[in-house]
Amino acid sequence: MYFFKEGFCWTDVNSTYLKSRIKNTGVFDVLSMSLFTQVEIPDWYFVCLINSKFISFYVDNFINSTSHFQINDARQLPIVIPSTLQLKRLGEIFNSALQIKEKQFSKEISEESAQIKLEYIQKQLDAEVLNLYHLV
Repeated sequence: MYFFKEGFCWTDVNSTYLKSRIKNTGVFDVLSMSLFTQVEIPDWYFVCLINSKFISFYVDNFINSTSHFQINDARQLPIVIPSTLQLKRLGEIFNSALQIKEKQFSKEISEESAQIKLEYIQKQLDAEVLNLYHLV
């Protein structure tokens, strides 16, 4: 049913900060947790949320304090339905990060340069997610 369907995924075992990415069509296994949205909100929105420090801290303090983040943990996340403007701003943040990673993988920029740029984008993402959850 879900084979060869796009979605988003993350590795089961993680450090303090969760990291997610878009999952292209294909087959998946148990170490790469995968979810597939069934709502009109795009997959990249959930990637943005999971990649925020707020969600990492939320999971660690309220859902699962182990080094594992599994499907049932993700199902417990409080998901805020974004406004059109919030979705647009998060989309711009997501696309900026994606472009940097693509340039890094194609060797247009160094890993060090990509890391510096991604740290700046991480700050933008964290601020936007805190705003989304009315925590600022």
